[in-house]
Amino acid sequence: MDRDKIINAMEAKALEIFNNSEKYQSWGKRGVLVAQVKSATLSDRWETIVQAFGVTCTPPEVHDGKVVYNGMNFEAVAHGKVAYTRRTGKNSGVANNEIADYESYWHGAVISDDGNCICAFSGLEGDDDVAIAEAGIAAYNQG
Repeated sequence: MDRDKIINAMEAKALEIFNNSEKYQSWGKRGVLVAQVKSATLSDRWETIVQAFGVTCTPPEVHDGKVVYNGMNFEAVAHGKVAYTRRTGKNSGVANNEIADYESYWHGAVISDDGNCICAFSGLEGDDDVAIAEAGIAAYNQG
């Protein structure tokens, strides 16, 4: 499986979504693409590709000496989505009552039907994160 094909499909979808949204353009490019493919020879091994899509985190906001927003680490969130999906075999965001510590409950990780590929994105809104992950799964399914 060409892992670059997967991540390239995700990046192309992210660019398409980003370029067609004034809101996202006002935020600037931000986010992290993650693709994990299970090893064909070692059942416990997952090979991971991580790629930045612009900035990978937003800074905290402080007003009058008080932190009002902690900032967001998109890489941590994307990996939390993947961790949930790998553990449960479900797309992230579908069963929030099953979330373990450090996993992410947000939408954006999608698992292939054969369970051997997980793609995730974090940085935009949930439905768009899912669309980007689905583009990676489609590329995986094409072989």
